Amino acid sequence: MRKPKTFMMTVTLVVSVFLSGCSEPKPKEASGSKDASADGISLQFARMGYNDVRPASKDLWMWKKYEEMTGVHIDWEEIPGASLGERKNIIMASNDLPDAFYQIGFSHGEISKYGKQGLFLPLDELIEEHAPNLSNLFKTDPSIKQALTMPDGRIYSLPYVDESIPYSSLRLYINEKWLDQLGLSVPKTTEELYTTLKAFKEQDANGNGDPNDEHGWYMPAGSVGWTLERQLYGSFGMGNGGLKASENWIYKDSDGQLKLIFNDEKFRDVWKYLNRLYAEELLHPETFTGVEYAQWVADGANDLVGGFSWVVPDYIGDKVRDHYSGINALEGPGGDKVMNWLDHPVRGMSSFIITNVNKHPEETIKWVDYFYGEEGSTFGTLGLEGETYTMVDGKPQYIDEIRNYEGGMQLGAFQYVDNVYGGFYPYLEPPVELRTAVKGTTVDQEINADLAELEKFKPEEIWPNFAPTDAETSEIDPIMTDINSYIEEMRVKFITGTLSLDADWDNYVKTLDQMGAQRYLEIKRAQYERYQATK
Repeated sequence: MRKPKTFMMTVTLVVSVFLSGCSEPKPKEASGSKDASADGISLQFARMGYNDVRPASKDLWMWKKYEEMTGVHIDWEEIPGASLGERKNIIMASNDLPDAFYQIGFSHGEISKYGKQGLFLPLDELIEEHAPNLSNLFKTDPSIKQALTMPDGRIYSLPYVDESIPYSSLRLYINEKWLDQLGLSVPKTTEELYTTLKAFKEQDANGNGDPNDEHGWYMPAGSVGWTLERQLYGSFGMGNGGLKASENWIYKDSDGQLKLIFNDEKFRDVWKYLNRLYAEELLHPETFTGVEYAQWVADGANDLVGGFSWVVPDYIGDKVRDHYSGINALEGPGGDKVMNWLDHPVRGMSSFIITNVNKHPEETIKWVDYFYGEEGSTFGTLGLEGETYTMVDGKPQYIDEIRNYEGGMQLGAFQYVDNVYGGFYPYLEPPVELRTAVKGTTVDQEINADLAELEKFKPEEIWPNFAPTDAETSEIDPIMTDINSYIEEMRVKFITGTLSLDADWDNYVKTLDQMGAQRYLEIKRAQYERYQATK
């Protein structure tokens, strides 16, 4: 699994983050092919650095090989992740810009602002004229172009694209070993999950003679709000819009109206459900404080974890990953069953930006467009056949130096190619079958869940982050800073029972309105209308 930039993998997480491919037409041209006009061109790129776990970009096999292929030389400024935000702000304040930003996160508001100021080049015409792979992506999935289009109608940044459902979604993993021990079936509803976790807690599910050491749903502290809680939106009628919608606290209701989540009666029902689990210790008692990742993995290895939420079961450790069966969606009390925690294909929308100091924008867009086609997508993940991988029984297999690397196969590949660790690269993820085959597995084995359900229970609409105007950004940022802090505080109080979801709910909603909740809803509805109107 890709190393998350933060523990919580705001899926932005996310998560990490497993990635997918798509069925796309062959590119009209291989943008990465040697172009005589590009010989002698040297460009400066700023990017996140990973020099603690792999060679510097200037020494990486992939970039040396790509320079041979294109004739374009890149001078890389590699910025450690811990100082990335500070360094980015210094660069923008000084106007000492690189030719391009590679894998450096800019917010929608920053992209819009710097684009309007002329510091970031508009890419619309460059894409249309010189980026056939991106143009094909825009045609096959118009929502990708919609996600990148700013309120002024221009595109200033390029995306990280993952069209895979298995690796863009989160599952609830249940301890199937414990189910077998107690003669239980995999739960299909929220009520069945409750009774299952209760049995785990009370009936010595791990069979060690101690009926008090098992935990029900259990993850490192601070995880429940962005994992299980968001998954439950799809069980309580708030599942339309996908992951990024829920991150922005919005969904489209059955009446066709875009609504807020955090003050909805259905959201109160989610917190009531979680409060019920917590009150009976079916959520770990230290759900909000105390448990670090290493302790959780150790408890998993000791067979103390009944259930958790993640993309794949490997997160709890290879030793016990096969004990866990994935549940894609639970049916709620009203019959709702949607796999809400599913990301939009544009998982990152600021993966590549060309600045106004770039003297070779056409060659630069050709350089990066290669990675949005089939050939470049494979190159960025596998490298080249005969050099970094071979074909065995019709399937790609990394060379022994990668497969037998002391840090594991993923870090072994990272010694040669770029797009296998860290995430949010400017490229199209290859098909899931390729990504699993090179590890000697299948998609079914990776997620250990019913693949057929992924299409069946996905939301009707899956939105990207909507692009705000400058004026909207100036309004939204202070409103949501206050609201998010308040929700975080109240989540703990309501779920742990410090406050009552009956007696104190109205005051909670009133406080949100005082903070600007209704104005936030007006802005999100306007953004959704603009998004729908973008062609």
